[in-house]
Amino acid sequence: MLLNRILKGKNERNQGCTFCLEMGSEKAVLSAADYILFILMLLVSAGIGLYFKFSGGKQSTTNEFLLAGKNMPILPVAFSIMASFISAVSVIGIPAEVYMFGIYVVYYYVSYPIGAVIASYVCLPVFFKSGECTVYEMLYMAVALYAPALALSAVTNMSIWTSVISVGVVCTFYCTLGGMKAVLWTDLFQAMLMFIGIFAIIIKGFSDIGFSEVFRIGYEEDRIAIPTLSPSLTERYTVWNLLIQGSIFSLMNFGANQIQIQRLLTLKNISRSRMALYLSIPLNVFFYILVCVAGLVIYAHFYKCDPLTAPNKPISAADQLLPFYIIKVLGGLSGLPGLCICGVFGAMLSTVSSGLNSLSAVTMQDLVRPLLESRGYSEKTMAFTAKALTLFYGVLCILMTVLANVFGNLNQAATTVWAMCGGPVLAIFLLGMLTTRTNEKGALIGLVLGLCTTGWITFGTLASGVRPKILPLSSENCQANSTLFSQISSSTLNSTLMAMLPETSTLSTTSVPQINTETPYIFPLYRISYMWYATLGLLVGVTVGYISSIIISRITGEYPDVSEEFLSPILSQFYGNKKGLKRKELEMPGQEEAEHLTNVSSIHNSTV
Repeated sequence: MLLNRILKGKNERNQGCTFCLEMGSEKAVLSAADYILFILMLLVSAGIGLYFKFSGGKQSTTNEFLLAGKNMPILPVAFSIMASFISAVSVIGIPAEVYMFGIYVVYYYVSYPIGAVIASYVCLPVFFKSGECTVYEMLYMAVALYAPALALSAVTNMSIWTSVISVGVVCTFYCTLGGMKAVLWTDLFQAMLMFIGIFAIIIKGFSDIGFSEVFRIGYEEDRIAIPTLSPSLTERYTVWNLLIQGSIFSLMNFGANQIQIQRLLTLKNISRSRMALYLSIPLNVFFYILVCVAGLVIYAHFYKCDPLTAPNKPISAADQLLPFYIIKVLGGLSGLPGLCICGVFGAMLSTVSSGLNSLSAVTMQDLVRPLLESRGYSEKTMAFTAKALTLFYGVLCILMTVLANVFGNLNQAATTVWAMCGGPVLAIFLLGMLTTRTNEKGALIGLVLGLCTTGWITFGTLASGVRPKILPLSSENCQANSTLFSQISSSTLNSTLMAMLPETSTLSTTSVPQINTETPYIFPLYRISYMWYATLGLLVGVTVGYISSIIISRITGEYPDVSEEFLSPILSQFYGNKKGLKRKELEMPGQEEAEHLTNVSSIHNSTV
């Protein structure tokens, strides 16, 4: 870019800005202490995998490898649920979301417990009754692996492929050797790193700026606000889409997500499984609140000298804000940036390892195991095959990272991917667990149309170039080189900055001159807030799946015979009571006849 090339190498200190740092365009160099901490984090994770390879069940059966022998303690499972639920995409993306759009996402987690509790009573009993360890999985891991590495490489001298390959190899190593036990215990270790890293950012920010000052700035600059009651589907955040999406999102995760269900099935009974799930809820909510507060801290630090619109343009995307803050603000404390980066990579490891183990479980149990059993292979051979599948998916995940840069904002990308696939899939699970009239063909039609609908809107929105309207950003206190800017026309400057900042559609008038351009026509569905994607996919999947099943049954004359073990207790109890009454009505005449015959026999014997 023109401006980037002109300003490259300049590193001037901002004056007149209380909380601004020197913002040059060079990348920061991580210290030896930072690299040592990063390497130790990887070594500890790999060491846990080695330990479980040579201890306990030694991963010699698929039950041990995929479900940890179903004898895990509650605490590591609860922390693993939290760690796998919160990816590095969230750790980096949510502070950027708060910085650009406000703290609205924190309200999203108010309804998070609702979906989790519903899932624990509607869906979880079905998985325990059926005895299966697979649900489904999607290839989301490449985004979780690539995007944080990209953000870190933009502000440090750590290359993208150093991050991707080191994390990918170590993750594949301990997943392949240690199985589910290694994944769960490393998740506990990585969750601790995540909390330590985010606490370091917040404490340092409060120390530099002041506790009350952070929230005062956030409130006055509209970063702290209450969502509106607007019924508009195009508004990014409203009370309705936040509460509905939060409930559906947690229901998706704990009712139809292989990663979380597989963790809950590592406990020996459903009561312990529910305890682990309920313990994970406050852990999740608390961590997300901390991440949102970190976003407020970062904004309070840069609110008068925004690095996205500063003249020397030190970063080019909002998702680089957290790594940039870590390097610039914590860089003077040896090892502290490395500790925070370890927290980001810990979140990355937990997400990718969860996906690897889950993909292996799905492929092994649903596709490969029936084939091997039919040919008489031993359990040891099947366990080895499961490990080979984990290794294969680890390599595939690393290779797929080259395709992961098609989305923009990380938090929006993560939510969009989950919503695009999760909504329609959740619809199929709910149809199967809560209805007795849904058949296989109808459910498949609902799934396909749900995926097509959400996929069409998602990729159509991306192709149309729709960009959300951000809150005002200011660079009024950044030092600018007046001689340089006098040589660049306003239009050239504005277009250059806009090209380098793909996440924004409007910038504050105090930072960049505005150009009046005609707004192109955009198809109405492409204007819908990404917070409605999951709801739309769920509604299409449920409606189309149920109606299609009824039509198909009436045409073919075949109605599904659903086993009670696959019905949710809520529905099976209802149908069980109805069946019990009918059974009693049918059996009573037979019982009365038997009693009559007994009495006749007794009289006859007495007479004799």
